[in-house]
Amino acid sequence: MGKKIMGEVVDASYVLSLLLPDESAHDNVPEQMVAPHLLKIEVMNGLRSATVSKRIDAILAKELIAEFKNWDLQYLEIDLSQTLELAVNNNLSGYDASYLWVARKFGINLRTFDKKLLELTK
Repeated sequence: MGKKIMGEVVDASYVLSLLLPDESAHDNVPEQMVAPHLLKIEVMNGLRSATVSKRIDAILAKELIAEFKNWDLQYLEIDLSQTLELAVNNNLSGYDASYLWVARKFGINLRTFDKKLLELTK
């Protein structure tokens, strides 16, 4: 029997909505969060984009990445072959397919603001 994973999968769109001050999900933090390892890179890149576009300044970006690093988030390895198959069959990026794979593999909810990805979780 496989390992039991508790919590909800969160993708970068959802995490950034929790972090960025001009976003709306601040009061809706899952009790337990899981994600593929790539979430760290995607969140860092989202904060870089927010800084470049002047949504936030560099000081706040560093504070937000420090806050994110302190979250109790469980990072999971993905099966690359199965994730590739999901990506091809559903016309998803490898990034999005990674979150979907984790949600499906462990039968847990995926929190995302990506409409296509959300539809595939139903």
